Amino acid sequence: MNRSTTFLLKCMRYAFLLITAAGAVALTTYVVEIVTDNHQPGEVVTVNVREFSPRFALLQNPEHRPDAAEQAVAAGQPAQYQPWGSSGLLVYREPNPVMRLAMRLITSRPQSVPYVLATTLFCLLVYRILRDIRPGVPFTPANVRRLYWLGLLLIGCDVYRWGLSWWLTRHLAAVAPAGVAGLQPVSPFGITLVSNWLIGVMLLLAAAGYQRGVELTEDAELTV
Repeated sequence: MNRSTTFLLKCMRYAFLLITAAGAVALTTYVVEIVTDNHQPGEVVTVNVREFSPRFALLQNPEHRPDAAEQAVAAGQPAQYQPWGSSGLLVYREPNPVMRLAMRLITSRPQSVPYVLATTLFCLLVYRILRDIRPGVPFTPANVRRLYWLGLLLIGCDVYRWGLSWWLTRHLAAVAPAGVAGLQPVSPFGITLVSNWLIGVMLLLAAAGYQRGVELTEDAELTV
């Protein structure tokens, strides 16, 4: 391992260590504020939501779907704007203390507690993987386990996002004010260019290959 690679690994280790420490501080701060009821007054809960525009119903009509608009513009008609929805805040009272605490943890700002927790765990695992990479020791059983945990963490983030979105959509429908319908939560675990579950599966496959490297290294040591 040359000097530049060693220096790069060291910089990455310190960077992930700093992010992990910052995440731990932020997580502690959020939880303390929420548990001590200094985060929001009384029984109030505030949820970041997305509301579909009333005109969204028009998109269910084949004549107003995006593909129809694309055909119309391609035929020479002027540019069209088709609203999908808008973001906002739903503020309501939650008398159930357990539900209120859960909602405040989920909807804490500027980031939700589960999101900060997942980010902190991710950076901690990466830091520990980088810490164990040393000259002459490319494969370690501990790093194989950490790669597996990284993969499962990313898959878990998507499972959490899907499950939370399904449950919150139904919960918001029950607490939304009259005349407001179609509210959906805005989750920080958004859909990225490559879904978390796919990256997680790739990490699990990499961990399997890493495990094979550990076995080959152990076999070589026994042979010597």
